[in-house]
Formats: sequence, structure tokens, C-alpha cells
Amino acid sequence: MSGEAASGAAKRVLFREITAAPAWVRVVGVLALVAAVLLIVDATLIDPSSFQGGGAVAAVIGAVVLVAIGALALVVRIAVVVDETQVALALAPVWRVRFARSDVDSAKPVSIVARDFGGAGYRVLPGGKRGLLFTSGPGVAVVRRSTKISYTLRTERAAELIAALYRR
Repeated sequence: MSGEAASGAAKRVLFREITAAPAWVRVVGVLALVAAVLLIVDATLIDPSSFQGGGAVAAVIGAVVLVAIGALALVVRIAVVVDETQVALALAPVWRVRFARSDVDSAKPVSIVARDFGGAGYRVLPGGKRGLLFTSGPGVAVVRRSTKISYTLRTERAAELIAALYRR
């Protein structure tokens, strides 16, 4: 049992936003799963003779990759959580980072264009810039004091997030 759980001192959440992937991402996930099923059916029932030797291995690897992509596209989400002591950012279940709220050097509202970040998801750009977004729109740029990395987060609740980051 952790010290926090033992003492019963739960940290109060100041801001929480979980953003599910947009419909187009979930459609891609469904299509990938359907493609995996079709590949397996073709390799085992329809035309197994065309999947001999290396072809069978390639079909299995392809099906596994398609299932992984499909499942990930169906469950991926962006999470931004600020509590009394820390900031947690995630493209769950793939990537996450946590840092102390006291490590926030600045936070300001921004207008995000997904194209400027090279697309959706967790994006790494030159100059210590990171993006965590599914779509264009309003957001917040948060700069860490210790690393000077700037995280640009897409949110409809920019003022609320900034207030939570600066709350003392």
C-alpha cells in the first residue's frame, strides 16, 4: 500500500479532460480490424494454397499488425489531468508524461492548427515543441521550467486549464 493511500490524503484534481479519438480514427480502427479478419479468412479458408512458406508468415504478421492498429485506434484518447502537485499528459495507452505543477514555467492560450504539428496525436517538433492533439482549435501551450519543452494541448477549456496550472 502506498504512503498516500495509507494516509488517506488523496490529491484534489483541479482539472481533468479526457478526449476520445475523433470518429475518423475509430473508423480507421474498424477498417483495420476488418482487413485483419479478411486476411485471416483468405489465408485459411478461401485460398490457403496462395499462402505457402513465407506467404503464410507474412499473412500472420500482417494480421497481427492490423489487429494492433485497429485495437489502438479504437481505444486511444488524450488525457490532461492537473492535481494539487502534478501535471499528467497522455496519449493513452501509448505515451504519457508527468511533472510537478511547480515545474510549469508558463501557460498561455493558443490557437492550434493540426497541420502545423504534422497531424494528430503526440507530435514532436524541432526546438523542444510537443503537440498533443486530435484536431485544430483552441488550446494551451505549457512550458516546463526544468526542460524548456513546450507542450501544446488541444482543449476547449483553455482558461480553466491555465487557472488550474497557476492555482496556489
